[in-house]
Amino acid sequence: MEIYFLRHGEAVDAPPGGSDAERELTEKGHRQSAKVAGWLTANKMGFDCIVCSGRKRAQQTAEPVAEALGMQIITDGRLSGGWLTVAALADLLEELGAPERVLLVGHEPDFSEMVELLTGGVIDMKKGALAAVRCDEVRAGEGIVALLLPPKWL
Repeated sequence: MEIYFLRHGEAVDAPPGGSDAERELTEKGHRQSAKVAGWLTANKMGFDCIVCSGRKRAQQTAEPVAEALGMQIITDGRLSGGWLTVAALADLLEELGAPERVLLVGHEPDFSEMVELLTGGVIDMKKGALAAVRCDEVRAGEGIVALLLPPKWL
């Protein structure tokens, strides 16, 4: 199984009293999303499903990717920041029918922590970065980092 982690692109700051969940991508964030979509398309990447946080900036990051790949986006609150654990990820993937290759779109620190837990490797997921973990089972220490692309390389 390959689990791809795409951190949302650069987003505006929440206005005073505003909702963090409603933060939108900046122009740079939209460019980052378009670059990821272009890279995935150019490299003929296919996914069984795309699962995304319900937060606006993550949705805006996932939309050009889903459009470029001709796919729908599944929204799941476990990717909305602070809820993702190895057990929650295993449950999510089981609920999706154990996909062979899945793209998750979400937030920090969840994604860096998840890659570290799955592989033992320490990474820092920059905004717009893409990482992939290859594993037979979703269990701590069972995976390997198969891909890590910072946004400037996309």
